[in-house]
Amino acid sequence: MREVEIKAWAENPEGIKAHFDNLAGEGGEVHKMDRYFRRPGEKIQAFRIRCFDGKVELTAKKTSSGPDGENNEEYEFRALPDQSDAATAFFHALGYEDFFIKKKDGYEWYCGRAHVELLSVNTLGWFIEIEILIPFDSDDDAVAAARNEIISLLSDAGVGEEDYESRSYRDMILEKEGGIQSKSYTR
Repeated sequence: MREVEIKAWAENPEGIKAHFDNLAGEGGEVHKMDRYFRRPGEKIQAFRIRCFDGKVELTAKKTSSGPDGENNEEYEFRALPDQSDAATAFFHALGYEDFFIKKKDGYEWYCGRAHVELLSVNTLGWFIEIEILIPFDSDDDAVAAARNEIISLLSDAGVGEEDYESRSYRDMILEKEGGIQSKSYTR
């Protein structure tokens, strides 16, 4: 599937939560821990292992990101809940190394075909992410329609374009917590 997503700073997480609770029912709790791996010497991740809700999910993405948000191709599969350590050992044996860890805690809702998450990410702060999955072969009109739907949901929740964040969590985490200087960190 192709992911159309916009991520924004959530300056008023309580208000945003109340909005989506009213719109879609009380939000379910979200707790995710993502462990990213890379090839030695690489500056980008090769894939991640995500642990959430007693599940283990392995994901690789082809990502393009810009001022209009993210457009990702995802390839993923699930492992048995007790296989996280075995998967980690397997990838270490193949020569991959640990890169960084991302922890997300918050709430999620489903609004039609949109998946909405309000998340506290590591020590960065609160974000809102809204994504819609469409088929890989979707045309530009389908991408634009999904994006417009997301913009409408964000606007209705009081989140404006000035709050949109095009940087990846990876860049922000490595910059703030890992001491790597990439782009200016302004929040």
